[in-house]
Amino acid sequence: MNTSQVVLKLLLDAIGQPLKLDTFDDRFMIQKKTYLTQLTGIDLAYRFGWYLRGPYSRELTRDAFRLKEQLELGEEDYKGEHLSPAAAKRVAMASEIWGNRPSGVAESDWLELLASLHYLRHIAYWPSGTPKGFDGIFKGLVDSKPRFKGRKADAQKAWDQLNRVGLVHHKVMPAA
Repeated sequence: MNTSQVVLKLLLDAIGQPLKLDTFDDRFMIQKKTYLTQLTGIDLAYRFGWYLRGPYSRELTRDAFRLKEQLELGEEDYKGEHLSPAAAKRVAMASEIWGNRPSGVAESDWLELLASLHYLRHIAYWPSGTPKGFDGIFKGLVDSKPRFKGRKADAQKAWDQLNRVGLVHHKVMPAA
């Protein structure tokens, strides 16, 4: 088990995300929660690109599958290891990002909205002069994900949640 796999195991345990990779939805949850957790200011060295369902990291998928293999082989290198106190504090803040999920919005949709709106606001390339307020970002979201066309109210709630935790005006959460 390499260092990035040990850290991934510790992170997933800390955020309560099982290392299940059997279905697309299982892998999706790991992708989105890891992306959002990095927004607390902990750099796990995973870089995300834009894909059909929002931010996606090939390296994260590779590490997750290798980690699962190592665990199935009985590797326990992570035992006795801990996140640093500063990293643990940051990781503990992650649930604030995906908190306040509105009733009637599936967890996967909520995570996709949060991660996608953040990515489009702070990471995606936009031609000079493109408005980066909610309406401009929502238009970009719908252009790439038409399934969210009728979900502007849900997207607005996700935007408001990002704003509450400081992620509309900042790429990462401001220090606590």
